[in-house]
Amino acid sequence: MMYFKLAWRNMWRSRRRTLITISSIFFAIIFAVLMRVMVVGIFDKMISDTVSMSCGYIQVHQQGFWASRSIDSTMEENPALFSFLDHTKSISAWTPRLESFSLASNGERTKGIMVMGIDPARENQVSNLSAKIISGRYLEQEDKGILLAGGLAEYLKVKVNDTVVLLGQGYQGNMASGKYAVKGIVNMGAPEMNKAFAWLTMQPAREFLSTGARNTSISLLINNRNNLENLRQEIVKQTAGKGYEVMTWKEMIPELDQFFQAKMGQNVIMSGILYLVIAFGIFGTILMMLNERMHEFGILIAIGMKKRLLAGTVVLEMILLSIAGTVLGILAAYPLVYYMWLHPIHMAGSWGKVAAKFNVEPVLRPTLAFSHFILQGYIVLSMSALLSFYTIYKIYRIKAMKAINS
Repeated sequence: MMYFKLAWRNMWRSRRRTLITISSIFFAIIFAVLMRVMVVGIFDKMISDTVSMSCGYIQVHQQGFWASRSIDSTMEENPALFSFLDHTKSISAWTPRLESFSLASNGERTKGIMVMGIDPARENQVSNLSAKIISGRYLEQEDKGILLAGGLAEYLKVKVNDTVVLLGQGYQGNMASGKYAVKGIVNMGAPEMNKAFAWLTMQPAREFLSTGARNTSISLLINNRNNLENLRQEIVKQTAGKGYEVMTWKEMIPELDQFFQAKMGQNVIMSGILYLVIAFGIFGTILMMLNERMHEFGILIAIGMKKRLLAGTVVLEMILLSIAGTVLGILAAYPLVYYMWLHPIHMAGSWGKVAAKFNVEPVLRPTLAFSHFILQGYIVLSMSALLSFYTIYKIYRIKAMKAINS
């Protein structure tokens, strides 16, 4: 308690020095937090957007479907599996899908597209498709119409209530054909996906492809990405012997995972450089404090104060300053990050091209996960505390008379 009282009083004996020290840590925290949440936010969105619209974090499908992507590799509906997915707490949402390639035409315009049969309610929980409607309305369970991606609708020159013709190959070689009224137009954000996607409710899709009560896949969203492999193993055990294949997004989209790992490796290097700059800034304030107070330290030692007590007090003082700077930095960073989350930055140039490559909306939005704020605070606080131990070395080398005359 005595050390704490001495340290607290010393902090406010020179307000200018205290404010400079706290400010250096305060801004260091803000820079470190902003860098971390921006990078993590970019890749969280990239992964989330990609998997929610395509394969899910985990996908269950017939053995060999992912390699062939053939409508013949479908699986019958399995109520027992559906019940298991509904009652597994680590699964936040899941949806069955019936996917196939087809030709969409209107007049003289024709384009190859991906047609996806969906359960509207479940699909919306996974991909939030209804929020992307820019014209018309979202599908209802009994609808016989179709949703078109915005770029596709523009290419075909159709609008809501116009008719689109689909032609393709159905289950086991059957001819697939149908005419559908456009119920809504969806803006996907991702340029490539926006040019080539269409959605039907499940029953019209099954009639179009002649599959009966079958699906090509079941896509899952999960609560915790760190639990990905454990959940996959759990589903594998549940579906053993039924001819299913259970794959994670890392297996289905390995190029995205590799890109993510490479960029996070680059971020570690950049963070290291940032931490080095921060460390020099904090160390500079410590040197300034020691030089300013050398005369004071010399007098205290000369009148009998033990160097051990003096060093402990100064280290505790620096730790208190570090805690104050860290807490204030985190408190100031959060509203700034929250504002940037509400008003994301639209990317262009190379970042925009990379986003388009992976069918991701080119938007820069930070993550709001508070763990990243705490992590950066912990790192900077640890650096400050570690650097403050330099004062022990300096104090134990003080010569009282020389310090008094400095």
